[in-house]
Amino acid sequence: MLKISRTELDRIYVQASAEHPAECCGLLTVGPDGGASVAHPCVNIQDRLHAEDPQQYPRDARIAYFIDPKELLAIITRSERSGGAVSGFYHSHIDCDAYFSDEDKERALTWDEPAYPEAIHLVVSVFEDEVRGHKAFAWNAESADFEEVQIDIDDAE
Repeated sequence: MLKISRTELDRIYVQASAEHPAECCGLLTVGPDGGASVAHPCVNIQDRLHAEDPQQYPRDARIAYFIDPKELLAIITRSERSGGAVSGFYHSHIDCDAYFSDEDKERALTWDEPAYPEAIHLVVSVFEDEVRGHKAFAWNAESADFEEVQIDIDDAE
């Protein structure tokens, strides 16, 4: 189960509101001793990719996100070098409810299994610039699919 502090979740909410009408995105990592996850906001480069090659990237940042692979690798490397790990990924959905879309599933999979099978995928719903909630999804190896799960939000800090 993903554990996150209210402060970190609020940071994600602020990012999602600020980046509206584009989807926000980022990683969640946990330290070597476990505990609550830390959010690492990332730049959504989807608009840049779409402008450079609209055939390969037909969607813009309002309906898709893409984390720069160098930024992604840097965060993962820092976390793993310190004994930590990736605990999740997050992004927002614009002017709709939080759900795990077919594209979200496709992006999380490497062939037919997730690259990070233990990672939780947190999706934040933003209407206009107001966050209306979130849902989290985890890989279920038995069903070979992502299923909605609860996260542990720690209000005590």
